[in-house]
Amino acid sequence: MPSDLSGGIIPTAYRDLFEMINSHGLEKLTFTIFSPLFESKTLTKAILNQIWYTVTHSNSIGSRADFYKCLALMAIVQQGKAIDEKLLDNYVKQELPIPTLDSVTNLEDRLIRLLRNDQKKTTLCFRYNDLCLLDTIQVDKVPEKKGIIIRHVEYDITIDSEFLEERRRSLQRYLQILCRHPTIYDTDIIKFFLTFQGTSCGDNMKATYKNDLDEYNSESRSSSNSIDNNEKSPEDSDGIQMFHTSQTHILFLHQHLNQIRGYLKSINEKTFKNANDFSNIEKALQTLGSDSTNVDRWATGPNDYWPTIQTGLGSLPIEVNAISQRMNEQFKRDDQVISDHLDMLVDLLQGYKDLCKRFEEALQNEKKAIHKANNQQQRSSTATSTSSKNDTNLDTIEKRNRHALQCVHIETQLVYANLEAFVYILSSFANSQCNGSLDLANIWKAFANKVSQLGQTYTTKSPIDRLRK
Repeated sequence: MPSDLSGGIIPTAYRDLFEMINSHGLEKLTFTIFSPLFESKTLTKAILNQIWYTVTHSNSIGSRADFYKCLALMAIVQQGKAIDEKLLDNYVKQELPIPTLDSVTNLEDRLIRLLRNDQKKTTLCFRYNDLCLLDTIQVDKVPEKKGIIIRHVEYDITIDSEFLEERRRSLQRYLQILCRHPTIYDTDIIKFFLTFQGTSCGDNMKATYKNDLDEYNSESRSSSNSIDNNEKSPEDSDGIQMFHTSQTHILFLHQHLNQIRGYLKSINEKTFKNANDFSNIEKALQTLGSDSTNVDRWATGPNDYWPTIQTGLGSLPIEVNAISQRMNEQFKRDDQVISDHLDMLVDLLQGYKDLCKRFEEALQNEKKAIHKANNQQQRSSTATSTSSKNDTNLDTIEKRNRHALQCVHIETQLVYANLEAFVYILSSFANSQCNGSLDLANIWKAFANKVSQLGQTYTTKSPIDRLRK
């Protein structure tokens, strides 16, 4: 048979598959792509490898005819026949056999994923329509390449209820922090956001407040005529000293509250695991209670303990299921406290820690700038223009750091104002444990009574009854 398969009739399925693959670049169909693309129970990697090297000895499919021949040989293998090109001669003037494969859509989705994994990590090799086929996609620019090369990173964006709930909790924590802020809570923009009704809240906020000055610029304008604006007041030095004292204490709080959060999460995860374990115990008890195996006297002898208690095992899963449910409920209660309150508190402390780091860097930059300006003044005491320029720069740096100290002061008060949440967290956990323990204790008592009755049922049976079949 001619190598171009001109003697056989090409099925429509062949053409559809070829058009799909060719749209992504036929030259990209190497064996490393070909094998996982078509691999199945009937088309193993070894079989596909044999088909590949029967048709072509190169690294990629070279033509439409080669691709069609691969498909035909796949169909022949699925018919239980050997891989032999001569068998294709039986299809002269007949439609070539069609292999059993996934749909074109599924194969295309798989092909895109395989091509994506096969490419270099800093190269985006797909068109927009290819990307639209994927439900897990995030594209980030690579700064060092100045936007010429795009890095394609897989990121699951499938929106489900858990994702939405976590996002809702995060936004709620953020709003709680803003509304508890000693300065921000009373600003017009916060009131606008909390009372806005309608759509496009963000766009309306930008349009309404785009010309408003921030705190620094407002303070700079109001204090521009101050006589002692360039002189560092004693309050600044005292403020920096008190900042360092507060910073040390808040870092101490952050360390230990973060540890407590880890311990509570570990305890709560164990509660969730225990709930699952009890659910499995319930299923096992149901299986034991419903077992219909006929146990003969040959096996039990005079001891008929198992047949007697088996009938009572069917009632035990009710209590075990209740235990699993109570533990699940307790897990959810405690998890909500951790997510809504403890996470917010630790996030707030972490944010303050990051703020302190940035502020200390600003103070170090101020010291370096003062040192540099002093050296320049000593080297060129006659250059009045340079000296004036340095004074202006120092004045700007000093004003910014003074404003930053005021901001840090307010944020420090915010942290201490939110520490009251820790008492609520401990109280919530205590109440949750008390209520959960009481419920579990009552359920365990009911469970123990049923188990006790099982034993009594056997004990109260007469010896004659025990010997009966």
